[in-house]
Amino acid sequence: MSFVYFLLLVGVLVIIHELGHFVAAKLLDVKVLRFSIGYGRPLVRVKARETEYQVGIFPLGGYVRILGVEDDDPEPGDRGRSFATRPLWQRLTIIFAGPVANLLLPVAIYFVFFAGHTELPAAVVGDVYEDSPAARAGIEAGDTVLAVDGKGVRYWEELERTIRRRAGKELHLRLQRGKKQFEKYVVPLEEVVRKRDGSAETQGRIGITRAPFLPMVGVIDAGSPAGRAGLVTGDLIISVDGKSVDNWSDIARLGRVARQSDIVYFRGQPIPGVPQVRLLDADIAHMMPVTRDTLKQTTYSGIENAEMFVAHVDPGTPADLAGLRAGDLIVALDGQPLKHWSMLDQRLLAGPERTWKLTWRRAEGTTIREFKDVPVTQVWRKELDQYGHTIERLVFGARNDVERGQGKMIPIEGRLGYAVSKAVERTGETIALMAGGFVQILGGDSPSESLGGPLTMYRVASVSGEQGWDSFLLLLALISVNLGLINLLPVPVLDGGHVLVFAIEAVRRKPLSAQARERVQLGGLVFIGLITILALRNDLARYVFS
Repeated sequence: MSFVYFLLLVGVLVIIHELGHFVAAKLLDVKVLRFSIGYGRPLVRVKARETEYQVGIFPLGGYVRILGVEDDDPEPGDRGRSFATRPLWQRLTIIFAGPVANLLLPVAIYFVFFAGHTELPAAVVGDVYEDSPAARAGIEAGDTVLAVDGKGVRYWEELERTIRRRAGKELHLRLQRGKKQFEKYVVPLEEVVRKRDGSAETQGRIGITRAPFLPMVGVIDAGSPAGRAGLVTGDLIISVDGKSVDNWSDIARLGRVARQSDIVYFRGQPIPGVPQVRLLDADIAHMMPVTRDTLKQTTYSGIENAEMFVAHVDPGTPADLAGLRAGDLIVALDGQPLKHWSMLDQRLLAGPERTWKLTWRRAEGTTIREFKDVPVTQVWRKELDQYGHTIERLVFGARNDVERGQGKMIPIEGRLGYAVSKAVERTGETIALMAGGFVQILGGDSPSESLGGPLTMYRVASVSGEQGWDSFLLLLALISVNLGLINLLPVPVLDGGHVLVFAIEAVRRKPLSAQARERVQLGGLVFIGLITILALRNDLARYVFS
């Protein structure tokens, strides 16, 4: 099937491109001599009116032959319908139609993709970070945001987009909690969000999440009230004293008062021979927190956030060398308490080259040992992604296994309009991304190893096809944009090269000589040849000699 996916990818992209030229020529009454799917000896050939339609023996792409493009000698009655005799705007229209078709194909693909969506995340707060602007403003998990600065919001992406753009500027939120509506004012903090590939983005943040943090507890002290009540790390709390629990915010308040709580929880029981699946058994625990400081009225329950327990440490990584082990509870970084794993991740990414001081706890029998201010670093490592590309990532080496909960979903209002707007928006983002990549490669800011040839195309087509049609179509959209932009480059042989020649002729006010055209074409062929050789070299280094 891999070869079939490759043929489909290349075939559709080239045929769509040539179809753009074909349709534009037909609409402008320029004579089209042949439209071919594939190359070589025709397996099937049909002539309809003046145009031959054929299927070639080699199914890689296709071509369109337009009168006057390749110095065809038109018959006397067809001289006015030759490409060479048409006004400049018509010639440009026919040339640009190919790349434009490649840039429009993603719109159609994304439209189909988004039209299949029936629900979107609602503008409902899933959870709130402790000590965040939202928490200080009194926003709670479960609150529905109705409007921001007087403008109504329905979906989470609308709310998130506004907050990201308004760092340092006060927001006026209208919210609903149960049947009660109220207003809050909050100022988003400016935050640099970083990824493990080194990219970063500055945005506003108020400390709310769409997906709630699961009410999953961790217990490192078996002698604590939680431990004596029978709770263990990984237990999922579903109710406390008969009240339903949906997120970690509800659990964070548990045990602040020295009174008994009746806790109903789920515990996953392994199935012999099927380690990936666990059966959930419900049970109840009776927990009585203890008072640690009578004057300050502080209590201790022993309940920790399961999210901060290390589930796995990769051998040889900085986390492993620092001494972290599975089951350890990470509590602080540079002396600042950590409540959620995402806080640890973002703070580590904020200082990729520096040395941090990490504090964690470990249960050793009946005692709890604390490892305080242990120096930890991160390293850059190269690895292959699923497509065989070498990527460089910042590695710490420790991770948890607690997933996020599911935020509230609501039906999409006006699905057709939503699909159209999102398709255009996503296509625009893809074009901007690919154009930026071209500029970086041509400017030397991106390595030449980023280029790929036929083996790369074969690999990505195979992997995406095996992942399903959704993945394959999204890849098709991405490479279609790539092909459209490449053909707009002012390089002879490409569509952009024809535009360059037209521009030169417009400045000279006379056509180029046959000899000059041959030289221009030769220069274009040399350039394309060098790029092809470089891409093939990268393919061989990536897939053959690696």
